[in-house]
Amino acid sequence: MGTHVFGCDVCQDVCPWNRKAPGTEASEFQPRKELVNPELQWLAEMKAEEFREVFRGSPVRRTKLSGMRRNAVIAMGNSGNREFVSTLASLLKDNDVAVAESAAWALRKLGRP
Repeated sequence: MGTHVFGCDVCQDVCPWNRKAPGTEASEFQPRKELVNPELQWLAEMKAEEFREVFRGSPVRRTKLSGMRRNAVIAMGNSGNREFVSTLASLLKDNDVAVAESAAWALRKLGRP
């Protein structure tokens, strides 16, 4: 998983069916600039309403808010970036158990008990 949060882009890159697909400049197939390498902290702390607005019409909706936040927290741990420690510490008390447990894992990965 590394620092990836959602796999669709990677899947598109490695899919053998896509090797012969022509490129396009059509706007509906272009990435949204605000979602290219988004800030992991922003994703990890995202609220339900913002998730619905930002990812409306996006395949990211399939992972649901909980899964996207969990994945962002795991990516934070995998990043090796200790600047995430304070955010991860605050997420230890998150109401979403998957996020809280992932935050504990990420802190251990970053060398914090």
